[in-house]
Amino acid sequence: MEASPLTEAEDALLKEGIQEFDSTRYWHAHESWEDLWNSLKRREAPRSEILGIQGLIQTAALLYNHQREKKRGVLNQWEKLVPKLNVWRQLWGIDIVAHLIQIQRFVDDVGRWNETYEGVRIPLLERGD
Repeated sequence: MEASPLTEAEDALLKEGIQEFDSTRYWHAHESWEDLWNSLKRREAPRSEILGIQGLIQTAALLYNHQREKKRGVLNQWEKLVPKLNVWRQLWGIDIVAHLIQIQRFVDDVGRWNETYEGVRIPLLERGD
């Protein structure tokens, strides 16, 4: 499945969210991506794309909950985001498969709280992939 192109403003929100996420500012990533989500809904983008950005928002929420050692928050977000993202191999240049593998570590860490956020980045595909 191939996602439709984002508008210039939407692309800026996606990139802003990625920058916040990569800086471990998960709440701020969530906010940027929520603005993108609302834009997609307003222009009636395909449902799978609206759900895809919602899944990314939920990964940021999952890590935000992990930072606060909130077991229920981590597990609930994981349960909600997997069906939304599993339909994508890539979405707007993001390697969703690698992203889910990366996030799974934090789900598996619930109760131990040993995982750190260093090196956690949105995995981007090379242009042309």
